[in-house]
Amino acid sequence: MIVFWILAALVSAAAAALIVQRAARGARLGVGEDPALAVYRRQLSEIDDLADRGLLPDDERRSAHAEAARRLLSAADSLPETPALAARSGRVAIAVVAGLAPLVAIGVYLLVGAPQTPDQPYAARVKAWRKADPSTLDPDRLAAVLQTLVKEKPQDPRVYYFLARAQLASGDSFSAIRNIQTAIRLQPNSAELWTALGEVRMDQATGLPGPEAVDAFRHAVQLDPKAAAARYFLARAKIAGGDVDGGLADWRALEPDLALDDPRRQGLAQEIADVERTRALPQPQSALPTQTPQGQQAFIQSMVNGLAARLASSPDDPAGWARLIRAYAVLGDKPKHDAALARAKALFKDRPNDLRLVEQASEAPQ
Repeated sequence: MIVFWILAALVSAAAAALIVQRAARGARLGVGEDPALAVYRRQLSEIDDLADRGLLPDDERRSAHAEAARRLLSAADSLPETPALAARSGRVAIAVVAGLAPLVAIGVYLLVGAPQTPDQPYAARVKAWRKADPSTLDPDRLAAVLQTLVKEKPQDPRVYYFLARAQLASGDSFSAIRNIQTAIRLQPNSAELWTALGEVRMDQATGLPGPEAVDAFRHAVQLDPKAAAARYFLARAKIAGGDVDGGLADWRALEPDLALDDPRRQGLAQEIADVERTRALPQPQSALPTQTPQGQQAFIQSMVNGLAARLASSPDDPAGWARLIRAYAVLGDKPKHDAALARAKALFKDRPNDLRLVEQASEAPQ
């Protein structure tokens, strides 16, 4: 703390000296000088210049020089003393203000600051966060802790995986993808990591997997044909692409592989029912529910309904709530958006990490 005060004092003194020096320089350059004096001085300079170039004879030079000098002295004698006094008083005022500024700053700091608080270097704070319960840390602090673990265990894919989860929760999806890819390079045969890569690359607003996410899910299923999450999203991608029968068949094949107490089982049954109802709607010029604007909207609505049903039976899923909140925003359903946000805030009010995730979902531009 003493070092801080010494450095602050030196910086304040340097700033004050710079202000006073610039003020004095301005005075030396003639700041505040009467315009008439400047004109006469310029005339003297021009007379000398003409004579030096041989354009003005010596006798005329002496006469013109004497006349200009006489006028200059006369103008100077007629000036009041107040401008010079004002310039000097202005410089004094500047010096006083420059000196008082750091004193006022110190006073304000003592009034509203915390001078008794010890130094808190970043490394010490990270060390303290490592000792804390991870559930009490927000995503940024958790990511900082995991960054130190990555340095200690650079060959551990699990550390990169958890770091990616924290970064995704804090809104840094680019870093999250990069770290999951690092984990995959360390453990390329992990279906779980490939599934995680697909989930990170999904459209966070609609919950629909794009081409890159589909590729990751397919790789996960190749490694583990029973990878439930990857199979689920691949079936959803089929339905979104127009292969409703194929997607529903894949979902029905997935149901028996889910445990009876798996919360995804009930949600999946609800989503199958919603897609069946959507397919029964009349679709102009096409039987595929996702090839018309009305069909696309209905399909997204069916996905959202299934997610809402799953969260109703198994609410301890902050990422699911974040997805639901974003989806309601995309659909323009403000009452359900606000209700989902209020429900999620109540569920995770004592879990800062999860609370921040759902709040960010609400604040994200659509």
